[in-house]
Amino acid sequence: MESFPPYPSGPGQRTLAAIVFTDVVGFSARVQADEANTLRLLDRDFAAMRALCDKYSGSVLKSTGDGLLLYFSSAVQAVACALKIQRHFAEVARTHPPDQVLSHRVGIHLGDVIVSDQDVMGDGVNIASRLQAEAEPGGICISQTVYDVVKNKLALKATRLGPRELKNISEAIPVYRLLLEAQAMGSGGSHPPAARPATRPPGHGLSRTQKLAGAGGLALLLALAVALGVRGHFQRRQAEARAAATQEALASLLGPSDDEAERDAHGRMIRAARDWREELREHRSRLLDQCRPEELTRSLRDAPPAERADRQRALERIQGLFSWVTTSLQRYSRESPLVVRELTGTAPRDIKVYVGADRRLYHTDGGATRQRDWHDLRPPAMGAIVAGTLLDAPRLPPREVVQGAQAFAYLYGVPELIEALRQGPRRPTGDNR
Repeated sequence: MESFPPYPSGPGQRTLAAIVFTDVVGFSARVQADEANTLRLLDRDFAAMRALCDKYSGSVLKSTGDGLLLYFSSAVQAVACALKIQRHFAEVARTHPPDQVLSHRVGIHLGDVIVSDQDVMGDGVNIASRLQAEAEPGGICISQTVYDVVKNKLALKATRLGPRELKNISEAIPVYRLLLEAQAMGSGGSHPPAARPATRPPGHGLSRTQKLAGAGGLALLLALAVALGVRGHFQRRQAEARAAATQEALASLLGPSDDEAERDAHGRMIRAARDWREELREHRSRLLDQCRPEELTRSLRDAPPAERADRQRALERIQGLFSWVTTSLQRYSRESPLVVRELTGTAPRDIKVYVGADRRLYHTDGGATRQRDWHDLRPPAMGAIVAGTLLDAPRLPPREVVQGAQAFAYLYGVPELIEALRQGPRRPTGDNR
């Protein structure tokens, strides 16, 4: 039976509380793959969390499906409990096979909430829920408010992720990620460093054999350093050659086709995309602000009959491009994302993206991973992802896909995309990292 702590001043009243949200990573996919086992594991993990919550003077208010909503009157107890929960699950992962392990995220916020009979509401609850989504699998994210309360009371190791724009939260919330290797309750502080054994000056008391062995070891290290330097040089040369070949191949696809009919049709499509953009701009259409080519289909009815077929061809090429990009990005992952460079801005930065098994786009920023709706991307961001995916493709993409990139660039006004494809992949730097 889930219990709730005594109300400070009765149900329906406001109170300051530490709210903890948990969530299972990839729960839907796990249920689809093995529903019975996943639900059994969920019950097992919920039982462990309830027991730990009770131990730290908290209460499990309700289940949110694959997560729990926990309530604490103390932020210190809330964080200590969350650390204990994630360390418990880390130990489970270490001692059990992967199919017997669930990974959980945890978010914690301290704020003003409204207590009812079997629920708690308010911005404090919403922020805790959003912080949970910012955490890594097996990790914990806390707000600045929580960090300020617990930083001197618990032995924490925390990384500041900076202010985050959280969904449906009006102001950016500074977020911290907790590192689990710290001690949960720091009553004794950090341990003093172990005493170092006394050392002798280098070379003192060494025998001739030891000195010769040391010289031989130094020579071996120098030889290895030279070999690694030569290997790194050849690896850079090979990477440069691959980049040049990719640039040449893409340039050929960006150029005119050998087939005259195909060349003429492509030229008409590009002109139609450019004219269509000007027409939409004149009408102050919002269709160019987001990548929603399916909505542009409706405006085809108003197109001049002579351009309707060419505009339809442009849309088909763009939709084919998006499908190819979505499929190609599935070969990347959270651990090994695709790194793409922004195409616009005074100081372009790198973006790390991948597509999950659900074919949804994910991007990582500052250690946090967020899901993005393809349709919410602005054209410059989509153009950067298109360019990065095309340039990193292990095989040359079909000509229709490259034509789709050209049609996208002209229709949505992202000429930097075509320029990026003409320049080819970024050349490797001398550090070879």
